[in-house]
Amino acid sequence: MKKSIILTLGLLTFIPVTLQAQMFSVGEAEDRQPLRIQSYSTIALGLEFADLEFTGGDVEAEDQAEFNGSILRLRIENPGLNISAGFGGKLTGIDDRSYVNISALLYNDFALTRSEKFILALPVQIGTDLKSVQVDRSNNNFQQSSFSLGTGLSMRYQVNRRVGAALRATPNIGFSFSQGNLFGGRLFRGLVSTRFYFNDVFGSSALVFGYDFDYRDYDIEGIQNDYSYQSHSVTLGLAF
Repeated sequence: MKKSIILTLGLLTFIPVTLQAQMFSVGEAEDRQPLRIQSYSTIALGLEFADLEFTGGDVEAEDQAEFNGSILRLRIENPGLNISAGFGGKLTGIDDRSYVNISALLYNDFALTRSEKFILALPVQIGTDLKSVQVDRSNNNFQQSSFSLGTGLSMRYQVNRRVGAALRATPNIGFSFSQGNLFGGRLFRGLVSTRFYFNDVFGSSALVFGYDFDYRDYDIEGIQNDYSYQSHSVTLGLAF
């Protein structure tokens, strides 16, 4: 009987020690897992502060499509393909104008240097874009369809398992065509985007916060459709 009691007490003493050792082993195994760069698919809504300025001539002031105001922008971003749509008008603070922009960017990043936490790459991208500004009580509207090619630098950095960051900066050159015209002109476009990802905020989904800068210079045949455009956009959304 005494031997049974001693054996039982010994087992009860040994079990917690074993469980504790297993718990430490699992925790250490998790800590030893390598930290890797993560890729995200995101859907986000942004507020864009835009300025379209007329740089041509031979157009009365009331017929010019220039404006300064806010735009709502929906962004859907996947590795290799970004799509966005922007809308503006009276509801966003643009008086006597309606604004629509649909844009798509197809790209591939060629790594220049790579580690478990950091990638520096050379992006090669093709962009297509439709931008339309309708002026109330005027037939002289601004509508351009464009195609562009660009490259620059991109960077991704995994700060830790919960936080990641991405940065892209690309100059682009292309062609832009006015509605109803066979001939167009040159488009120069500069793009800068920054993203911060906060993992596991909503279950397995990440919270994404972003900033975008967009500059465009339209040099179209004639002088009626020469404009410069620049915008600053802040974005909030979910990443998967």
